[in-house]
Amino acid sequence: MLTRRLLALAAAFVVLAVPSAAVADPVGECPPGSDSCHVIGTDPGEGGGNNNGGGNNGGGDGGGGDRVCTRGGEPIACYDPVFGWFNQSDECYYKLAEPQRPPPPNGNPNGGWYVPSCAAGVGEPDWFDAPPAGSEPPPDPETVALQALALITLREPDLQIKPDPSGAGLVGLPVWLWVEKAEDTWGPIDSYDIERGLRVDITATVTNLTFDLGDGSPPISCPSGGTPYPKGATGPSPDCGHVFDKSSRQQPGQKFTVTATTTWTVDWYASTGDTGTIEAPQIREATVGVRINELQVVTD
Repeated sequence: MLTRRLLALAAAFVVLAVPSAAVADPVGECPPGSDSCHVIGTDPGEGGGNNNGGGNNGGGDGGGGDRVCTRGGEPIACYDPVFGWFNQSDECYYKLAEPQRPPPPNGNPNGGWYVPSCAAGVGEPDWFDAPPAGSEPPPDPETVALQALALITLREPDLQIKPDPSGAGLVGLPVWLWVEKAEDTWGPIDSYDIERGLRVDITATVTNLTFDLGDGSPPISCPSGGTPYPKGATGPSPDCGHVFDKSSRQQPGQKFTVTATTTWTVDWYASTGDTGTIEAPQIREATVGVRINELQVVTD
C-alpha cells in the first residue's frame, strides 16, 4: 500500500514539472538547452517590455501585438532584452554588436554587425546591409547623440568686462570684453551613450561668441573669446572691445546691460561610422550691468 502511494505522488510531481506544449525551450543569457538560463516569455500575447505598442515590427520590446514568433513550431517571444529581435526565417535572434566593427568593403554605410543567437547557440557577428528581417530598425544616431548631450552640462559664458561692473566707465574710453574659458563654459566636452548596441560619441565646443552692449550698437562677434585685460593697459582691446558714445544715465538702474552669448556646436560620431552635427545649436547667455558716465571737462 505504501509503495502504491509513493508511486502516485511521484506521478503527480512529474505531471506538475512537465511544461505545457505552449512553452518553448528557454532562451537567454546562455545558449538554448542549458540547464540554467534567463528564460524569456513564450506567450506571444505577453512579455510586456518597454515598448508596449508593438508598432510595425509587432510586439515591440515584449513580443506582443500582431506578430507571432515560433521556434520549432512552438511560440516564442519576438524580442529578448539579451538577444534582440527574432528572425522567423531562420529562427534566430539578432542584436547589434557592441562595439561595431568597420563595415566590410562595399558594405552599405547604413548597415551594421549583428550577433545571431540560434538554437545551437550564439554565433559570431554577421554584417547586414539592412537590419535582419523582424528586427527593429537601428536607433537614429542623432537621437542617441541628444541622449549623450543630456548627460553633460553646457554652462553660460563666464563674462568679464573692464571697467569693473562695480565701478564705472566713461563715454569715449575703450571697454574690454572677454570670457574666462573652462571646459563647461567653452569646451570641448566629450560624452557618449549606447542605445540597442549603437554607440554614439559627442564633442561639444563653443564655436561663436557675441557681445550685445545694450546701447543699440550692433552685436560684436568674438569667436576667439576675447583678450583678458592686462593691468595698466590704456588702449583698446585687440579683438573684442567697444567704445560707448553715450552715457547710461537714462537706462534702468543707470547701467547698460551687456549680454554675452555662446553658441555650442555638438558633433557626433556613431559606432557604425556615420558622423553628423546635432541640428539645433545650443545657446547659453550671461549678462552684466555696466555704468558709463559722461566725461567731464574742466575749463578755467
